[in-house]
Formats: sequence, structure tokens, C-alpha cells
Amino acid sequence: MDYVIGLQNSTEPRVEMERQPAFDHWMFKHHFTFNEARGRNITVQCNLCLPKVNILSTARDSTSNLKKHLERKHAEHYRKSPSGDGPSDSGHEVKGPSDKKHAKMDHAVYNYTTQSKLNALVFNFIVEDVQPISILEQPGFRKLIEVLSRGKKVMSRKTFDCRLEAAFDKMKEELKKKLDSVQSLCTTADIWTVNNRSYFGMTCHWLEDNLERRSAALACTRIYGRHACETVIAKIQEIHSSYNIESKIRATVTDNASHFVKAKEFSSEDDFEVDESQFEDLGSILSEGEMGADFFLSYFLPPHQRCAAQTLNLIASKDLADAISTGPTHKLHDSSMAKCVAIWHKARDCSTVVADAMESIANVQFTAPCMNQWSSKYFAVHKLMSLTDSQLTELTDLLDVPNFMPEEIAYLKEYADVFKPVAVAFDLLQGEENCFIGIVIPTLLTLKRKLQEKMANTRFFSEVIDNTVKAIDSRFKQVFDSPDARLATTTMPQFRLWWLPESEREVLRAQLVTEVSQLVFVPETANTNVGSVNEDEFFSYGPGSSGNRDGNRGAAEEVRMYLEGTNKDLKCLDDFPRIKKVFIKFNTTLTSSMPVERLFSHEGNIITPKRNQLADEHFERVLLLRYNSKICSLALE
Repeated sequence: MDYVIGLQNSTEPRVEMERQPAFDHWMFKHHFTFNEARGRNITVQCNLCLPKVNILSTARDSTSNLKKHLERKHAEHYRKSPSGDGPSDSGHEVKGPSDKKHAKMDHAVYNYTTQSKLNALVFNFIVEDVQPISILEQPGFRKLIEVLSRGKKVMSRKTFDCRLEAAFDKMKEELKKKLDSVQSLCTTADIWTVNNRSYFGMTCHWLEDNLERRSAALACTRIYGRHACETVIAKIQEIHSSYNIESKIRATVTDNASHFVKAKEFSSEDDFEVDESQFEDLGSILSEGEMGADFFLSYFLPPHQRCAAQTLNLIASKDLADAISTGPTHKLHDSSMAKCVAIWHKARDCSTVVADAMESIANVQFTAPCMNQWSSKYFAVHKLMSLTDSQLTELTDLLDVPNFMPEEIAYLKEYADVFKPVAVAFDLLQGEENCFIGIVIPTLLTLKRKLQEKMANTRFFSEVIDNTVKAIDSRFKQVFDSPDARLATTTMPQFRLWWLPESEREVLRAQLVTEVSQLVFVPETANTNVGSVNEDEFFSYGPGSSGNRDGNRGAAEEVRMYLEGTNKDLKCLDDFPRIKKVFIKFNTTLTSSMPVERLFSHEGNIITPKRNQLADEHFERVLLLRYNSKICSLALE
């Protein structure tokens, strides 16, 4: 720590350097941060008082003020030196402590870490950072821990394995108890292949009584061989059975891969049909018919729900692209996009000097988009078209790529404007915590309306818009026709029946009354802790606010009062307890399979080299312990 020391003139007599402040050698120094020196005093900030900023002053040769602050405000953190060998708190000058005093102070601090506590810290280190278990046997790591803990030993690999198994079993039992009390669940599933290994992952999701969404990981297990339909079906059934949740699953949400879509053939929904023309890679699998009757009778799967976000991405990246490629503007599209791609590639590979120059042009960073994600590419185009013509020319000159022609700029600006609703809808459907299946139909209807509104004023995209709207109707036909999705939408106060034509409202109202009538009425205390849902400008259904309150009314009357209400906040469902139960039942289902993808990509660190050093069984246990520590408090103790 630096303090100002006056320089001595060669003609003046030498003076002794100032002694270091007593604070520098104080055993509780780590609870404070040095601020500044003021003559014979210094000021420090108390770290224990944060977030409140508390500046304290003390003499350079005394820490008594700071000791009194600890005793008064943070007694639990203050431990007096047992032998009284710590720095003096008197007003006398304090000399540097001897080696013996250092040893006694260090011994007092390290004694607070027991062998049991050390084992827990090392265990948590491996679990939370998904470290290879072999680190326990590395000499450097063992020496580091032994020195820091004053001779305590690092647990053996065998001890860790036993501890891992016990912690995993404890976590799984706690999770089972939580799921036993849940009425409706949704699961997401996916297969991830990396480094010549394939893993089947599954997460589950539910809504608490306060409408807060909870999530847990159920599996991340290795699978072998071909990703056939039989393998997927057996794995889903096995995982559901292991947690005793088969009868509670409202739907299993997956991506649009062919093996998952074929597994849907064995769902309990008899009226479901897969349109082979919608997904070109499904035809051969759907027509194989390899499984016999015995296999069909052996398994039961919940309804299968395709990821709405991926389906919309498929529309934007394939149907929209096909419409452009066959239209009269395909050459203009190709030349415009080629210049955008050239800019993105140059931006990715350029030097820091060029990157700084690019950022200075419009005070924004230019990065290469993920080309297989339409929304990523769209926002990259939108960023380029937000520049003025002069800025765009300056950028292309800097990167030495062809300049945009006026017609190309006009085309790309119209592209960014026309398809902005698609990008907004895509972001809405990727949500997790505050996203419900009831949002899908209003999102798609609003998207179609916004696209059709732009059709009259577009130069280049009228035919493309028409094909995109048809693709939405075709690919989302299952959702539009689903009674569950329609009831989920109706029980969302933001939408109620406002999204339906007048001619169809009475039928859905009757369905809601039937659903509510089947529930056993139990009066509930109003919960005021639920946060309100912000009204998104993207939607335009229904009027403003105000609700009604009546705890004892029949099913039909409760439905009538709910549908006549105008309060769009989710918390208004506390006034309609049976509607709230129906909401939880149908809106437990997610719109997207993104949670299980996040399990692989963010939580699992599967692609890192250190992951390959974990055995498959150990990896799954470590990953699930880490993920579920958010809801299973005892998992890492």
C-alpha cells in the first residue's frame, strides 16, 4: 500500500521514514478497504456494511476505532486474539509484528477451517465448476490445499465418489418430494452430440401457486448407437418413471428433429397427425413403421410439443428464403446479402485497429452473426441499415468491400422494416420464466396481422409476406387447432377471449366453464406478491384495467366475471381461484425447448476439454447437482 513520503533534500539532515500504519498489520484488516491517508489519520471503508458506504477514520498508530465498530455493528465477525498477541489497540506506536506473532495469528485464522469444511469446499469446487475428478490426485492441487489449510489433507478420489453418490441421491430424493406436490409438469428433451459422444438431456418445469416458474434437470445421460425412435421413446419413459411423474406431464417439448417428431406417434393424443410435407426430413422416418404392436403397448408418452421458437426460425430461414429465391428480387437479395456477409467476415477477422475504427464510425460494434439463426442474421442486417448512407460508405471503404448500390440499400432497409415483427415474435417465444404456451396463438395472430399491414406499402416483399403468412398457418396448424393451447390463451388475463372472432367465443367459453366445473373449489387467500405482467406493445387485444372480487361464486359465474374483466395483470387471477388453477394446468407447458439446450451449452460445458476427463456417470451427477442447487438447498452441503 502506497503512502506519500517526503523526498529529502541533499543539504538537509536525513529523517527517519514514517512507520507503517497499525492497520497494515491488523488481523481484521480484510474486513476494510483502505481509502486515503489524512495527516496522522487514515480513512477506510467497511466491507461488511455494504451496500451502504461507511467511511471510518482511525489514527495511523491505532485500530481502536475500527475494533469498536466491529464489536458494535459486526460482533459475529469479530474474534479477539486468544493470547492477546495481536496488534495493539492503544494509542502507542505499533512496530511490525514478529514471526512468532504472525504464526499465532495465522494459526487462529486457519483453525476455523475444519477437515469437514475443507472437504465440503473442495467438493463444491469440483461440482460448481464441473472440474475433472482427477484434480484430486494432482500433486500441485494437493500441495496447494495442504499449505492453505495448514496440513489438512485433500479427500481421496474414492471418498469424493462416495460423497458425490450420497449428494446425488439426496438431491434426487428431495427433487422427487418437490415434484410429488406438483399437479402439472412440462418436460423438455434434446440430444446433443459432441466429440463423438451423444447425450440425452431432460429438464422439467412447473408453476408454483404464486405463478412463479421453477425448473430442474432430470437427466443428462449418455446414449449409444443410432438416434432411433425406439431409443428416444425408451429414454423418455425411463426418465419420467424414475421420478414418478408420468401422469403429471402436460407435454414434452423438443426441437423439430425427425427422431423426436416420430416419437410423437406413440403419444396419447389420438387425433394428432404429422404433415410430412411440412418437414422434409421426416418423411422416411414417419413411413418406416419398424415398431410392432408389442413395442407400442409397452410405452406411454405425454403429448409432444414442438419448440415454437424453432418452428418460427424454420419459417424465417427456409420458407421466407424459398419465397425470396423464387421471386423477382432474388438477384437483388443475393447481391445485397453477399455484401453484408463480406462486411461480417471482415469484421470478424480484422485487427484491433480496424475494429476500433469501425466502432468510431457509428459508435457501435459490428460482429458476425450466427448464420443458422435467422434472428441473429436479421439483427446484423438491421444494425447495418441503421447507419446513414455516408457512414455505410465509410465502413465499406475501411474494410475494402464493394459499396452498396442505392437499390440494394433500399431493399435491405425494407427487409429490416418488414420482418421486424418476426424477430420480435421470435424473442417472445424463446422465453422461459415468464413465457407460457398461452402466448403462442396471440403472438402468431399478431405477427400475421402486422405482416399483412405492411403488404400494401412494400416494393419488394408483397409475395414473400403472403407466403410467410401461409407458412405460419401451415406449420402452426397443430397449435391453432389445439384445445389445450386455446384454453391456455383464454386463461391469460392479457388475452381472455379478445383474440377470437365473435363467432367462436361462445364455444371456448363453454369449454372453460366445463374445465372450471371439474375443479374442487378451495377458497384461497389473496397473494399480493405476484409481480404484474407488463403490457407489450406487440399485442393489441382488449381494453384497459380493473377487476372484480368475489370468493364464493359458481363456476359459470366465475368464468363470466373473469371474461368480462379488463385487468391484464396475472395477479388478478387471485380473484378467480378456479381460473387460476386452470391457468396453471394449461400454461405449465413451455413454448420453447431452449432450457434443455442451455443445460448442455451453458451449465454442462460439454465442449470443453476438461469435461472429457469426467466419466459419463460422474458427469451427469455433477451437472445435475450443479443445476438443481437452485431449488434443492441440500444438494451441495
